[in-house]
Amino acid sequence: MKKIAIICDCDNTLAPDTTSLLLESNGIDTKQFWPVIENLVREGWDPPIAWMTEICNLIQDGKISQDTNQKLAEFGKTIETFPGAVDFIPELNSMLQEKGLDAMVKGYVVSSGFEDLMKGTRLSETFTDIFGGRFYEKDGKITGIKSAVTFTEKTKFIFAVNKGITSKIRTEPYRVNELIVSEKQIIPFEKMIYLGDGPSDIPCFSTIKKQGGTCIGIDVGKEWHKDFERELRARNVPAYKPDYTAGSELRMAIEDLILN
Repeated sequence: MKKIAIICDCDNTLAPDTTSLLLESNGIDTKQFWPVIENLVREGWDPPIAWMTEICNLIQDGKISQDTNQKLAEFGKTIETFPGAVDFIPELNSMLQEKGLDAMVKGYVVSSGFEDLMKGTRLSETFTDIFGGRFYEKDGKITGIKSAVTFTEKTKFIFAVNKGITSKIRTEPYRVNELIVSEKQIIPFEKMIYLGDGPSDIPCFSTIKKQGGTCIGIDVGKEWHKDFERELRARNVPAYKPDYTAGSELRMAIEDLILN
């Protein structure tokens, strides 16, 4: 059976910015929070580590009530994903089955957002794996960062999908370096479709496009980062609004890719 991977960023790709939603739910002004992160980045911080550290600080100061991973997951249940985002993977598989094609689509989320929060959303119902930054807990409270998904770190999970080791990548991280000949790769790069909306997705765009896969930009109607916009133009990557329902431009583009 031919396997096809649809790998998606989360924030502003499958759902609104989940970190901003978390902050706003606690009465924190995102117009003040994100400039702080931008200043840290200018000082040399890696962006995901910067915002995860600031979230930890806010939790320690009692300004964020979701102070455990379980509470983050509970908050995830309140997030409404973009139209069709939860259902489009099984619907694509139904389409393939109806056409009598020996193929299957598997969905993956690879994001710099918070893994437990994302797993609390309905995306966990239909996506095979969800990867994001994780917090460490001590004495029943988040106290630090367990792991962060930096921009280039995202590509590690792409290779894990390719090699079929997503279930082991957390506990056996060095396995991502194993050499696997192309004919034994579980999901070849040319059978991957990557969807993303910003600069954190550029390393994945580069990796997948270079190996013969396909990338799609997601346009939520805000001004793109100049680096991401340049990447779309340079690699001739199309962009669509985040509507995954049947008949939408994005959905038709995805269907065309998996059928051809």
